[in-house]
Amino acid sequence: MSEAPATEKLTLDVFPTSKIAEVSPLIYSGFIEHLGRCIYGGILPARNTDWPHTARKPCPPEQFVETPKELLTPEGFRADVIECIRDELDTPMMRWPGGNYVATYHWEDGVGPQESRRKRPDLAWGGEEPNSFGTDEFIQWCRVAKTEPYLCFNMGTGTLEEALNWVEYCNGTGDTYYANLRRKNTGHDEPHNVKYWGIGNECWGPWIVRQQTAEEYAAACRQWAHALKLVDPSLILVSCGQTGLDEWDNIVLGRNIDKVQLHSIHLYTSFGPRDRSDKTTEFNRAVYGPAAAEHGIEIARGLIEKATVEHTAKVDAAPSIVPGENIVPRVKLAFDEWGVWDELVGTPENGLQQPYDLKDALAFGAWLNVFIRQSASIGLACLAQAVNVIAPLNARPEGVLRHPTYHVLRLFSQYMRGTAVRVALGGSAPAPTYSGVTLPEWAGRVRGAADVLDASAVLVEKDGARKLRIAVVNRSWDADLTVPVRVAFETPAKKYTVHEVWHADAWARNEWDNPENVTIKTSEVDWTGSHTFKAHSFTLLELAL
Repeated sequence: MSEAPATEKLTLDVFPTSKIAEVSPLIYSGFIEHLGRCIYGGILPARNTDWPHTARKPCPPEQFVETPKELLTPEGFRADVIECIRDELDTPMMRWPGGNYVATYHWEDGVGPQESRRKRPDLAWGGEEPNSFGTDEFIQWCRVAKTEPYLCFNMGTGTLEEALNWVEYCNGTGDTYYANLRRKNTGHDEPHNVKYWGIGNECWGPWIVRQQTAEEYAAACRQWAHALKLVDPSLILVSCGQTGLDEWDNIVLGRNIDKVQLHSIHLYTSFGPRDRSDKTTEFNRAVYGPAAAEHGIEIARGLIEKATVEHTAKVDAAPSIVPGENIVPRVKLAFDEWGVWDELVGTPENGLQQPYDLKDALAFGAWLNVFIRQSASIGLACLAQAVNVIAPLNARPEGVLRHPTYHVLRLFSQYMRGTAVRVALGGSAPAPTYSGVTLPEWAGRVRGAADVLDASAVLVEKDGARKLRIAVVNRSWDADLTVPVRVAFETPAKKYTVHEVWHADAWARNEWDNPENVTIKTSEVDWTGSHTFKAHSFTLLELAL
């Protein structure tokens, strides 16, 4: 611990008995899309015909590097990538195939013998799609990675019939055409048992093939949800939302609150036109941006409650219904695309491959703190994306590189599970706050000044032991903060564990020739009742109670 002076007027107060909700493990889910080098070069080894090359214009032999066989699983997947996703990040679910890409994806192009699969132009991101990684390969990869599959329907060029057939192919157990086709293609009788299905992706966006109005989508979503449940009543369906605070979300939820189990919202921070020349301003935009996500979640929660009340009142007014008998189970949110993306760094031309630094890792910490604090509303969240594409993990033929963002995500996934409990900044004077420029700009105007110390906490109770884990982002560019940490009605053990992600340079990165420049430092410290949070740092405290 450093010798920074104590901030006597500020306290970090944690209330283990004031429980918010159980943290869904699914908030640590991921997302892979047919974009850049995510699938071909990340999930699978790159071939000389993969993006940005094609079969007609392959990578020149003198430039192509083949992935060593020792880095592959028996199934042909990148073993080192799987080890990161399965063993280090413990990723519970993976969303596929998109994303923007799904609006023109036809699942039957990607099943059956490789030589008979149709190659298609990729209308979302450019290039050509060989369809060599399809439904069966994705399910097989999920089994090896020990992660739950989450599929998304094509509501662009796709049809309801195609969607129904896909569910039958994945989950059918009878003697029917598509169930038998799956048995033929996989050589196994057992179904894929895919539970989570998204009804379209960003159907509101002008970049999507077949952009829809909210009214058009809401009607189609209701029709699709009804039909899909006839094929498999156990499906968990996700309606397509926007950011949680848009009229689109209001209309879609109002028409489908009784038909879906989750409602998706999307947001990327560090995204948008601006003057990037001032480093301090860019730092603040990055670390305070996730406040917009918290606002979206809070508004969406209100829209869910509004739609539920309206639906319940309408149903109770029906003559054939006993009042209160048909109350809809509460819909939760699927934040199934979130991340930090600078669109001038990660571009379609470079396959959205973006390097990340410490300030981006702090933004990850702020994002994940939001999900912990809002755990009563969040059913799942998918980081976009898992490998190579605006991802915390990069893969090349010689191995993998973990960005600083990876280490913050790993700490959350490993330690921040359990029951979310309330955290507050207290003391005899207002906590230090930031009221400058944010991105998006409205976040600062609407939510007002933001706390410099951003925190969340979970209580983990197992086998008679109780541990309190506190995640803290010090969003100050230049000030260490020594803060009393007060645990209400509890006395922590004499020693506690500190996990820290920090570097003297907030713009420090990990490079292939310096892969551990920014990493996790763990230590055991004597409990004194306070802790020094370094400037521009992420810290996770483990206290035994």
